[in-house]
Amino acid sequence: TTILFIILLIIISLNLFFMEKTITNMENEVKLLNELPCEENEKIINNLLNNWEKNSIWIGLSVSYNDIEELTDIIDSLKAANRSDNIIQFQINVELLLNAIEELGRLEKFSIKNIL
Repeated sequence: TTILFIILLIIISLNLFFMEKTITNMENEVKLLNELPCEENEKIINNLLNNWEKNSIWIGLSVSYNDIEELTDIIDSLKAANRSDNIIQFQINVELLLNAIEELGRLEKFSIKNIL
């Protein structure tokens, strides 16, 4: 039982570090976006989406499918708003994405409440 408990704590710790790294990287990429839609944003958004798709496989082990799909949908909406040069929708989606990333971090915070 003790060995299983230690293994569980190790897995939780590794997951915590992976999630913190992923969330920090995503926040940094979103902060690189220009305030107005442009070609540079397209590259950043594509990179963000590619990294998210790679990491979401592992994130899906501890986060619900709905949360993963919500974040994916927001990135897709951000991409569409950038392509259509819709400034208002672009800025809204940037804020929604930052909030979704922050929520993902809260879901994975190490606390007794989250463990239980």
